[in-house]
This record gives sequence, structure tokens and C-alpha cells, in this order.
Amino acid sequence: MENSVASLHAVESEEVRPYKIHVSSKYLDLTKKKLELTRLPHEVLLPREREWELGTPKSEIEPLIDFWLEHYTWRQRETHLNTTLPQYRTALSLPTTPPSPPLRIHFLYLKSPHKHALPLLLIPTFPLTNLSLTPLFAPLTSPTSPTSTQPFTLIVPSLPGLGFSDAFQTSATSSSSLENTAALCDALMKRLGYSYYLASATGSGVESPAGIDYHLLRILGDKYRDSCLGVHVVEPCVKAPTLRERPGEWMRFAVARFLHGNMFGYEKADFRALKAEETRAREQKSRSKSRSRRLLGGSSVGDEERPLAGGGQRQRRPGSGHRAIGILGLREPNTFAYALCDSPVGLLSLVLSALRRRSPNHMLTHTEIIDVTQLAWLPGPEAGARFWAAALEEVEGWENSSVSGTGGESVGGKAERKAKSNVAVTVFSADGCDGPSYVCPAWASAHHTILFSQRAPGRPGIAPWESVDVLIEGIRALAREVERIDPRLRIRALEEIVVFEEPIIEADVEDESERERESVDYSAWSGEGEEEEEGGEGHGMQLDVESPDTVVAVDMRR
Repeated sequence: MENSVASLHAVESEEVRPYKIHVSSKYLDLTKKKLELTRLPHEVLLPREREWELGTPKSEIEPLIDFWLEHYTWRQRETHLNTTLPQYRTALSLPTTPPSPPLRIHFLYLKSPHKHALPLLLIPTFPLTNLSLTPLFAPLTSPTSPTSTQPFTLIVPSLPGLGFSDAFQTSATSSSSLENTAALCDALMKRLGYSYYLASATGSGVESPAGIDYHLLRILGDKYRDSCLGVHVVEPCVKAPTLRERPGEWMRFAVARFLHGNMFGYEKADFRALKAEETRAREQKSRSKSRSRRLLGGSSVGDEERPLAGGGQRQRRPGSGHRAIGILGLREPNTFAYALCDSPVGLLSLVLSALRRRSPNHMLTHTEIIDVTQLAWLPGPEAGARFWAAALEEVEGWENSSVSGTGGESVGGKAERKAKSNVAVTVFSADGCDGPSYVCPAWASAHHTILFSQRAPGRPGIAPWESVDVLIEGIRALAREVERIDPRLRIRALEEIVVFEEPIIEADVEDESERERESVDYSAWSGEGEEEEEGGEGHGMQLDVESPDTVVAVDMRR
């Protein structure tokens, strides 16, 4: 993409506005009516252990529909979110021809009470919103031992079209959704006064649709390396080196694998995981051949062997979490959107299926599942579907340009970058568990400078809930290594940014004890919230003060 994307700039009339969620009562009433009028499909009778093979079973979705109707109260959840999470919105413009309207980006700004906290841009795993990452907030902003454990000040945006962030409205902006989203994120950090910062993914790139969870962080680290000093990626979408494409790296990989030793960035755990993966692949291939012979020979196939759509684990190439796109119709996101925009139950079914694929034994409560569904239902799921489809096209374009040799800064392009981005890499399945294809951290060295790597057992699951400690370790290790080589990270932010003549972002206070007294109760962020009266008229959409004096404008055209 042209360098004009990097010229994303602040418009003088734009402000950083405090935001309160307030959903129209008419829309909530409509949601209730649609839930009441739902017609569920007839099901094929399957044994209990195989009921997920055709998708979300009725036995799973019916209790959740009843819970949504009879026990779930959005006003209670809305009040809880508004009282426990510091929310803001700001409008950012992209330089497009013809000009596109500014996008209002919804973000959380979670200030650490500790002076030595570092700025961290936390990207929600697609398609979750920033409001779904609450288990990460308290450990990162207020660690139990802040003198020995690095704290962070968090900026957590929702991606365009998700949650309460505006969606891309024109083909000029949506066709390069990943590049433009990275530009928006960098501009947001600079508008808040952070010239230098770190960024982290919160989900697996391999399991992410179109590899969004990896590629967005990759672009931030590559195109904005003068401000984004390092990124933490989880299971990056990288491949093993080949003799033809990267002979030097292939030779190092071959030697390390032959000797089964810790060298060239590889560890013994890498080769154990790869061997376990190869064994599973051979067994699966053998079972498939046996099944084919029985079918050709006219033998009947028992229920335990019948190949139903979606059954069983499949080995996938890195970044192939989007493989279901063709089945679901996301090549035509508008067609797909008509079904989801009119059916909260249809959207709930998709959420349940996605959660099942990520973590078959997840322990999310009914409230947490409906929260995720509601936050996709309220703004409309069509924007997320379009973002997904556009990202898929964008990534495929990079891959095609790499094959043809025309890639510039694209993924895997032939033209080398001037410098590689600094990354910390976290991978899972180091114990050889049955999951997505294993990714050796050293494979990422073709695209990044690897400052730190860690290998975790098991699957990442729904990482913001189930792999909190692993994510936090990767983030802190990144900060430790970047600080060691780049002193810019400790430079203080702008003194303050003012909204409505009230300081909302302060660079310093008198001392540590005063900062701690002014901090919010972080433990409330992941709670269920108290039942409160519905009243209250103030919310972000109604704030109406206009004053250019209340904004710190950032000129990005340099």
C-alpha cells in the first residue's frame, strides 16, 4: 500500500471524548421479540459424543436462548461496563480519494497507578471487542509486586466495525482493512501522547480468521517501527523454511532437527511437537485410506466412522483459521449478513461454534457467552463479516505478490525491508497436543528480529480467558528486552490531553501514594456487577461540547 497510509492525521475539530454505552430501548425490545419468535431447525439424531459434528446442537443453544430471555439483563451489564471501565471515543481520518468520513474509534484507557508503567496497545483477538479482555487488565496495570514486575498503562481499541467503533464505510478503506486498522491504532496512540509504545496480540494468529491476530500486529511492527518499538505475537502465521526460498534458514533448521539440539533459535521441544504432529498426520491419513477402501468395497460404515462435515481435527496451514469462510459464505459477506443481522439466535449459534473450535472444554458462563453475542449483535455483525472477508482478500493478495515476485513490503515479498520489527513470540502445543499446526518460533526470524520466545503446553484456547498468564509473560518479556536495547520506551508521554476542560490523561502526579489513591478499583472489571436502576441519561453519544482548545492535534504527515 502507498505510503500515504502512514500520513493518517488528526483533524483539528476532533476530540477525545469520554464515552458511556447506552443502547436504545426500542432495539432491546426488538431483540427480545426476535428471540421469542425464533424457529429452530430440525436436527439429525446423533450420539451425544458426536452431536457437534454438524455444528451447534439444539441441546446447547436452547438453554442459552431461555437464559437470554429470562435472566440476562443488558441494562445491568451496560451499567456495570460504564461504571467499571474507563471508555473513550475519538474520530480519526484516513487519507483516501474521494475523502472518507472520520471513523469514531472506541477504546479503553486503563492507567496504571505506577509511575514506571509502560504504554501498551492491546489488540482484541478477532472478532472479540475490547470489552471482552477484562481478565487481562488488573494483572497488567496493577501487578502484585510492581517493583519486580513490569506494570503497563493499557490502550485497548475495538477494531473498526466491532463493538462501538465505526465500520469502514467505503471500498477505498475496507479493501485494505488491515493496513488501515494498523494506521488507526498508531494514530490513536500518538493522539493520546505516546510517541513510543509496545503492542500485543491476545489471540492465536494460526487460529485467527485470515490470520488477522498476527497480520495486524505484524503491520504495526513493520510500518510503524519508529513508534511501535516491539510487538508480542501469538502463534504467528509463518512457515517452515524451504531449500528453494530460504536456503540458509533451511540448512540451520535441518541441522538443528538432525541433532535434535538447542541451536539457531530452536529447542528440543520444537522437534518433539513436530514429531507428534507428523505422527497424528500419518494416523489420520491411514484412517482415511481405510475408510475409503471400505466404502469402495461396499462395506457399511459404522456411526463411529461416518465422515460428517466438520468432524475431527485437521492439520491446517498457518493462518488458515479462515478456511470455514467458503462454507459460511463470507466470500459474499453481504449475503451472509442478511441471515445474521435478522437473527440473534443465528449469531449465537455462530458464537457457540467458534468458541467450541477454539476451546472444546471452555468454562465460559452463560452470561459471558451472551455478552460476547450481544456485543456483536448490537452494532450489527455485518461489519465484522466484511472486515473478515476484506482481510482474507488482503492476505491472499500479499501471498500472490510474494509468489509472483512483485511483493514490496507485503508478507513474504521479494523486496527485503530495511529493518526487521522486534517481536516476542509465544507458541502453544509444545507438548504435542492435538491442535493446529505447530509453529517453531525460529521460523519467524525471516520476517522479524526475535527478542524472546516461549513455548506453552496445550492449546491457546480462548486466550484472554484461558491463557492469561502465558500472554502476560510474553508481554513482560517483550518489554524487558525492548528496554534493554532501546531507551526511547521510557520517554514520558505528553503532559496532558484535555477533554471538555477536564484532564483525562495525566503524565504524572506528585508521588506513588497519590497515584494509588486516585486509581480505580481494578478488581471490579471482571466482576458481574450489581443490579442497578436503569436511569441515567448521560452517555457518550450525547456529549456536545466543541472546542479546538481541548485537543492535542498530532500531525502525521511527516
